Amino acid sequence: MKRILLSVFAAAVTVAWTVPASADVTFNGEYRARGEWRDNADIGATPDDAKNDTQSFIGQRVRLTANAQATDDVSFKITLQDTRNWGTASAPNGGPNLTDNGIDNHLDLHESYINISNFLDTPVSLRIGRQELNYGDQRLIGSFGWSNNGRSFDAIKAMVTTDLANVDVFWSKVVDRNTAAGSPDNDQDLYGIYATTNVVPNNTLDLYALLARDGGLAGGTFTTNLYTVGARLAGSVAGLDYTVEFPYQFGDLENNVIDLDIKAWALAAKVGYTVPGAPMNLRLGAEYNYATGDDDAADSDIETFTNLAPTNHDKLGFMDLQAWRNVSAWSLNAAADVTEKVRVYVAYWDLRRAEGDDAWYQAGQWNFGGTATADTDKEIGSEIDLVANYKYNNNVTIEAGLARFFAGDALGSGADDQDWAYLQITGRF
Repeated sequence: MKRILLSVFAAAVTVAWTVPASADVTFNGEYRARGEWRDNADIGATPDDAKNDTQSFIGQRVRLTANAQATDDVSFKITLQDTRNWGTASAPNGGPNLTDNGIDNHLDLHESYINISNFLDTPVSLRIGRQELNYGDQRLIGSFGWSNNGRSFDAIKAMVTTDLANVDVFWSKVVDRNTAAGSPDNDQDLYGIYATTNVVPNNTLDLYALLARDGGLAGGTFTTNLYTVGARLAGSVAGLDYTVEFPYQFGDLENNVIDLDIKAWALAAKVGYTVPGAPMNLRLGAEYNYATGDDDAADSDIETFTNLAPTNHDKLGFMDLQAWRNVSAWSLNAAADVTEKVRVYVAYWDLRRAEGDDAWYQAGQWNFGGTATADTDKEIGSEIDLVANYKYNNNVTIEAGLARFFAGDALGSGADDQDWAYLQITGRF
């Protein structure tokens, strides 16, 4: 399959250069390599842990994009992506459902869609095909650019642009389980309406309604309909920037015998202040994140918040040890331009479970419901992050990070601290 894709793309590039084209075709690309090292990767699950679980690898991602403007209102985009770990013969572990690459694929299409602007002379644009979906801070829906695979969606999206608001309406087929004729719909689908408006002066207000449906839970014996409605406000004034987001979830998980109600919510609030006249463009920030957990696994309610398909990286620490689920976390951080080309960011995170008898959820996606545990200490731990970005030139950037996680009492007596470091170079043309 990958040979076919590469051949087709190479042929298209050749034709674009050698044959007079009816479309204006442009190309751009990206090369990225990142080496990662993580010590005590499982945080020492038991007192007998051998602590020999140090992990290290170099991951590589290459993207080549063709944009074609066929007419004033019709355009196309195709992004070919190759991902692999150095020294391995197969792609890195496949990743979750919404990524482009399966276990055996290095090469795939990250994006491939047609875009029709002002459809039927209306303020509506249509985008059909594989595409990235990024909304707000990407806490619920994002393309997960940190991952070598990234994430894209097979979707149909209508985009309405007016003076009052920009509104996206979309449907994505997340998983097609090839349901046989006459049997229940076991697929996984994501529907959404996302509106962005500037009705609040000096602020951006987002309003959204999402539906995540999965008919294939427990082999198709359960169906889940998870509705998420929420709002996000972001703005800045006199050096102060802020963002507040509040989503609420409801719905049900049911079969012929069981009907469980979903009731969950979350909050994300962050604020920063760029000190006027301070050297190095100093910004001081604080953040608080909360997401409900389930305090009673025996009742008929599911109260664990589900963070859908997010870009989780950097939202609750750079080490990606915590999801926006059953969590109460706060952070203090600072960023400064050490030189014209180097910016440094440092952060401290305190991570706790919202409910002590619900599980600790690490970064992931689309996991419905909670997992009951013995009621224990809520302290997950704390994390310190240090990240430096160096702009070599307009095409090349280098990034390095160092972080340490201090295991808390909630992880058990055998838990130990974890260290993580990375070095990444990205080139774009």
